[in-house]
Amino acid sequence: MRAIIRIIEGLSTGGAFLSAAGMLFIVGLVVIEIFLRAVLNTSTLVSSEYGGYALVFLILTGLAYTMKEDGLIRINLLTSHFSENGKRVADIISGILGVAITAFALYFAVQMVYETWDLEMTADTIAETPLWIPQLAIPIGLTLLLLQIIAFIARRAINDK
Repeated sequence: MRAIIRIIEGLSTGGAFLSAAGMLFIVGLVVIEIFLRAVLNTSTLVSSEYGGYALVFLILTGLAYTMKEDGLIRINLLTSHFSENGKRVADIISGILGVAITAFALYFAVQMVYETWDLEMTADTIAETPLWIPQLAIPIGLTLLLLQIIAFIARRAINDK
């Protein structure tokens, strides 16, 4: 079980690197846009579009790592009064709810990407980006998050923080 948890946490760390790459892409895009406008009086014409796609990508691929590192906001109003075993059970129950919600969102995200691909939808911009490409970030990020929630449940079930 611990080996599977380590694999999932490795995937979450990989997601964090993808997230960082998305941030570097945004910074590079902004720098290029500033340079083009200030020096050459022109524009890439796609910086805001691709910057938006990259923002969604970096947020979603970073969610699992944020959860792994205990960076998500938790409200401990009730659980602060629980015993350690009670907190563990509450974590497992909330994790199961998290799996259900994330799996639900993942199912519909995959459907959305498939339908966008099947209908050959493109962005209404000069780039005419096929929308399924940036939409792939959603199922990728939700899959990483789902796996991390499962690892969270497994760690609590074996009483390993």
